[in-house]
Amino acid sequence: MSVRYLGSALWRWLALSGLTLAVNLVSAQEKEFEVRSADVLHVMTVGKEQIRALIGRVYMVHPEEKGQVKIWCDSAFQNLQTGVVQLYGNLKIVRDSTTMTSSRGTYYSNERHAFMPTDVKLVRGKMTLTAKTGDYWSNEKRAHFLGNVHVVDSTSSTFSDDLTYFEDEERSIAVGSVRVQSTENNLTVFGDSLLHFEKTKYTLVPRNPRLMQVDTVSAGVLDTLLIVGSTMEAYQDTLQRFVTRGHVEMARSDFAARCGEAIYFLKGDRIIMRRQPVVWHEENQVTGDSIVIRTSERRLQSVFVRGRAMAVSRADSVYASRYDQMSAREITMRFKNARLDEIEADRTATSLYYLFDGLKPNGANRSSGDKIIMSFRVGKVDRIKIVGGVEGRYFPERLISKHEAQYNLEGFRWISDRPMRKLLSIVHVSYE
Repeated sequence: MSVRYLGSALWRWLALSGLTLAVNLVSAQEKEFEVRSADVLHVMTVGKEQIRALIGRVYMVHPEEKGQVKIWCDSAFQNLQTGVVQLYGNLKIVRDSTTMTSSRGTYYSNERHAFMPTDVKLVRGKMTLTAKTGDYWSNEKRAHFLGNVHVVDSTSSTFSDDLTYFEDEERSIAVGSVRVQSTENNLTVFGDSLLHFEKTKYTLVPRNPRLMQVDTVSAGVLDTLLIVGSTMEAYQDTLQRFVTRGHVEMARSDFAARCGEAIYFLKGDRIIMRRQPVVWHEENQVTGDSIVIRTSERRLQSVFVRGRAMAVSRADSVYASRYDQMSAREITMRFKNARLDEIEADRTATSLYYLFDGLKPNGANRSSGDKIIMSFRVGKVDRIKIVGGVEGRYFPERLISKHEAQYNLEGFRWISDRPMRKLLSIVHVSYE
């Protein structure tokens, strides 16, 4: 082994004189790997390979066609034949606006690839990422992280087992136990994987998405909205909306719903449901071509149904086959103090209402008109108002008894398997 040594005093003199020691680490065709500063440089020949050891306040630059990779560390060991550089202590690698730090790492100059095996941190603008290990390819501007990956930006935190980040596209792919938290909205989205585009503020959860929003309602009581489906998209534009498709189910303390597509507008306190939607509130059920749920300060305010609209509620718990019914082209349910206050059926409205004399059944009324308004008191029908083109018919109890199904309105269906919050597939997470 032959060893050449350049003393630290001479090295510092060269640095202070503004001179640069340029070292060609690979072939002559490769751009130079420049050593800008270090306290000590050892040059060794081990077998057929040359090793250069840089000790103390190391600063190196690897030029590229579009920019350069800058490296700082406490010490570095460069293999001139393979182009591999081992880096130790306070490692920092900078490429344009991206900075990665760790306690140690390896830089493959031929591939312009940096590997950090422990405690990695990446910072780009307002985004900060931490993970157990990380790789960065400067030519491709691509980074890959494994183990307890945590990304924090101005609006949310993302957790996953595996994450790939494409710098130019500002695109990231997270895989494994994905969880995105927004402290601003007390909202968390879970999924098997996630695809996020920062430039367009668009996020896709392609499999098993689950949304959970915890909020405070009256008297400081916590309430939780849960939404599950086959896929979920998030648009973080001015509308701030989540679009869930497939077998969509949702539940909160005051309502439950199911449909094929749901759009949840965070700022507008509104949920639009399409593709065979159904909404339940206590013993009331509404169906139609589309349904809009509106809330005010996270409390149920109204449910609007359009197209083949039907509202159904149990007439009496004792008579299980009797349901009060309303059908129309449009139906609006209005709520007051978390209770159903009024149902308004508009355009070709029809109602079927069961009568009781105290606790004794007393037949049913079937009415129709341009508009029907049904008012409630303590969850029970209090009065019915019919406006325009009024028609009505009374069916005595002797005809109704045991034949209730024959008098149901066209399109009637009672769906008993409503989603329950405790049964929806939400991952249980321990927040530490």
